[in-house]
Amino acid sequence: MDINVIGTAKDFRTDTDIIYATILIDDYLELVGEDFSEFYIQRKKENHKAYKRLERDILAGTLLPSITLAIKPDYVTEISEIIKRKDFSELEKALSKKGIVNILDGLQRTYILKELKKSNKEFQEGQTLLLEFWLEDDIKHLIYRLIVLNSGQKPMSMRHQVELLFLTIKETLEKDIEGLEIYLERDEERRDRPRKYSLDRLVTAYQSFMTKSPEVKRDNIVAAKMVEDEILDSDEESLDDNFKAFKRYLEIYADLDTEMNKIYKNGKANWFADENVMNSFFAALSDFGSISESRRKRIDTALNNLLNVIKNSESEEDPLALEKFNEIKSGLNPKKDNVGFATRKLLVSSFKEFFREEGEKTLEACWVAEAE
Repeated sequence: MDINVIGTAKDFRTDTDIIYATILIDDYLELVGEDFSEFYIQRKKENHKAYKRLERDILAGTLLPSITLAIKPDYVTEISEIIKRKDFSELEKALSKKGIVNILDGLQRTYILKELKKSNKEFQEGQTLLLEFWLEDDIKHLIYRLIVLNSGQKPMSMRHQVELLFLTIKETLEKDIEGLEIYLERDEERRDRPRKYSLDRLVTAYQSFMTKSPEVKRDNIVAAKMVEDEILDSDEESLDDNFKAFKRYLEIYADLDTEMNKIYKNGKANWFADENVMNSFFAALSDFGSISESRRKRIDTALNNLLNVIKNSESEEDPLALEKFNEIKSGLNPKKDNVGFATRKLLVSSFKEFFREEGEKTLEACWVAEAE
């Protein structure tokens, strides 16, 4: 067994020594042994769709996130003394003893590695793992650390994943789309101009684009899971293409928003920032355009026509026929209909009809036709 210590650190909150090291996968499985899952505060084995992809990635040689191990209490004092002497060679020897660690974070990854090994799959030559050893003999500190590590480790909802994505690429999107501004509602910012959207609205718009549905809070849990599983099964290239398409449409959407603000005033100027409108628009784009290239060309023609109609309108005109839309919406009976659901249904079907007709049929005609 070959462990390569690359450094040490300390958690000052709990005064815990930490060791960082690399190890070959086969050596890691030998280190944790057959009973690695028996640490009584750990979670049991889970089955999640994304783990199948992870198996493929591991066999392709992906570098996994670091796995965190806790040195068992009986060995903490001995190894802590070695750390004080800064003898990495002796430290590597001490860490190589079988059965001296528990898995704090990385149990599901270890299950996957173990199953791949049992099925005689071969890892890439020289493929290593990054390990983080915690030297802590107080169980309450380990429980605290486990909760912090694993609070987000259960399969994340798609909403959570998309939020993380947008938080990560916020600056890139703002750079790629001229004038785009993404703000966090918790910062108490408000939309005060076109091309400015809350992170929350963009998250649900992209989720609607991926799922082809504006119902981001589905009552039908089974249907929602089937859609999310389908997306999780997508390969890297198709997910990338999907996001690029969303970004391209978002740029057009921002252009429509800009031109609309030249025509409409007061609340109507923010119509394109409304959650129902954003979700329905992007769901309709994805659902209608996913069928064929010819349909995507129809969408482009329709959006270009709509942009020109708004640009050529005067301030007293209503190129989006919002008066008619609001009249139809006000006619919904809250005792018979879920108004939010009915509104989104009207929006999606009308947008799809508008795309189908390449923008030659006015939005007013679409509102009326789809309301019947």
